[in-house]
Amino acid sequence: MITKRNRTLWLRVTISLVLITWFVKAFDWRQITGILHNAQVQWLVIAITWIIAAVLVSTFKWQIILRAQGFDLSFNKLWQIYWMGLFFNNFLPSSIGGDALRIFWVGRDTQDSSGAATSVVIERILATTALALVGLVGCLLVVNPWHEVIVMFLLLIIITIFLLILIIFGKLPDFILKRKNRVTQFLIGLINHGQNVRKRPLAILWVLLWSVVFQVCVVGTNYAIFRGLNLETVGWSELLYVIPVTSVAAMLPLGINGYGVREGAYVLLLRPYNVPEVGAFTASLLFALLVSVCSLWGGWFWMRKDYCKG
Repeated sequence: MITKRNRTLWLRVTISLVLITWFVKAFDWRQITGILHNAQVQWLVIAITWIIAAVLVSTFKWQIILRAQGFDLSFNKLWQIYWMGLFFNNFLPSSIGGDALRIFWVGRDTQDSSGAATSVVIERILATTALALVGLVGCLLVVNPWHEVIVMFLLLIIITIFLLILIIFGKLPDFILKRKNRVTQFLIGLINHGQNVRKRPLAILWVLLWSVVFQVCVVGTNYAIFRGLNLETVGWSELLYVIPVTSVAAMLPLGINGYGVREGAYVLLLRPYNVPEVGAFTASLLFALLVSVCSLWGGWFWMRKDYCKG
């Protein structure tokens, strides 16, 4: 029996396949292989270093949130869990799958699934706020940024702040509190843990600042990729504007893990900066490939089955 969820999944798969197929037919693959053949390996190594730095920062800010809730998990354990979540993000047909598993693993260690969920949700919210802030800075650094992009970033900031306030100041309606079931208990725990985080405003500020650092790491990864592919018409200023937009595009539930949608955003947004379409497409695929390859480390942690140690 085909459920609504399965139909949605197949629709997303179809959209990604259609978009990728269109790009495959639109470009001469001899050009793509030529770009890759002439790639400077040292820059690709730097790109991988940026990816590792991004996970390092993400683990650190996640630990800050958990400690604000009263959970003291070791950095080593969170480091391994984060890599495992990234692995499943890249090899499951959804970028949310890895987050669900992070919640499961931390919830199992802390015996508090709602607290684990609160940490992941707050981290995601603040990461999106930082994404919008970096994007707005990028808008200030380039000539003639799209007004629609500026509006989008401003809306993201408003929405994420609203969601954060809802979690740390929220209160469940009485009609929900009257229901004595697991969902109600989970939501009560979510709100309670949010209130614990509210008592530590410096923790929220630090996580937001580290989230900005994370977004800079993502931009740095792309900068290294473009240098590695000898596409030197874009620099940090342009990428601080372009990459946050492509990150938002990849978050849209229109394809599988952003494939197709992200490539289209790269091609469209980099056109004004004299980046050949085939070059932008190649850079986007290489970014996704390097992240996926790095995330295999998380698969190794998972297969070892000893990530609970430390």
